[in-house]
Formats: sequence, C-alpha cells, structure tokens
Amino acid sequence: MRKTQHGFTLAELLAAMAVVAILVGIAIPTFRQFSASTRATAATNSLVTALATARMEALRRSTPVSVCASTNSQTCAASSTWSTGWIVFTDGSGTTGQVDGADAVLQAWDAPGLTMTVNSSTKYIRYDARGMVWVTPDYTFPVTFNTWSAGCKGTNQTQVSVTVGGSPQSTRIACP
Repeated sequence: MRKTQHGFTLAELLAAMAVVAILVGIAIPTFRQFSASTRATAATNSLVTALATARMEALRRSTPVSVCASTNSQTCAASSTWSTGWIVFTDGSGTTGQVDGADAVLQAWDAPGLTMTVNSSTKYIRYDARGMVWVTPDYTFPVTFNTWSAGCKGTNQTQVSVTVGGSPQSTRIACP
C-alpha cells in the first residue's frame, strides 16, 4: 500500500512567501498614510470640539471665553503654534487672551502627538457673551487653524476656519 505525502514543496513555499512579501510591501505605505490621515482628523476634531465648547460656554455663562495654545494645560503659550495642546478658559477680565487670577480653565486638551503640527493665524481666539468672535486688530478673518502630520501627502491637511459669527468649518487642503 502506497502512502500519499501531504504538504508543500520548497518551490511552492518560496512562491507563496514572495506573494506575501509583495502584498505587505504595497500595504504598509498605504496603511501609514491612512494612519497619518486618521491622526490629523482626530487632532482637528479635538480642536473643533474646543472651539465649540468655548462658544457654548460663552453663551451659557454670558461672559467671554477664550481658547489658546498651552504647554502646561494651565496658561497660554502666546504662540500661533498649537501643537503643544490648548485650553478653554473664561476670559472676562482681559483683552490679551491670557489666563489671569480672575479666569478659570474650563477644559484642557493635550498635544495631539509628536508627529502632528497644528498652526493658527492667531495666538488665541475669544468668544464674546453672544458667541461671536471678539474682533481685535490682531485678527484676520477667517481665523484659520491648519493640522497635518509628518509626511503629509496629497490633500490630507485639514484647515479649520472660524468666521466672525464664531462657527468653525473644516475642509481638506493640500499638504504643505
């Protein structure tokens, strides 16, 4: 009685491994770009949430509320680079967009990640008691926030624009 051997030959195994290697080589760059795009979207969503929170709190409290870049979740960084995180705080006392003794930090967001860049056309944005953007000579409208990840390609940069009316609008634009 003759026994039949089951299994793969060395040639079949090498051919299968070559096919898998080619598929992995194609999939990894695509996955990296997808992952970077997802991180940029998450950072943009956090920023839009902060802006919406500030506007809602300004309306609810009938007092000015600001959003600014922050490195320590307690004070403003006075920078138009927002990659270090941001805070929402009551800003009833000043026009400088800084947290002082009479102000309270309402919510803080950590940095979106080491590979993320978040820049703005302003150092802070202040909503008045009516939910409108408080206009200063520093502002150019619309106020913009640009978010992208390292190695950004195509139209994977996100731009959030805030008009005088105060509502943020997000669009995809070409990477820098």
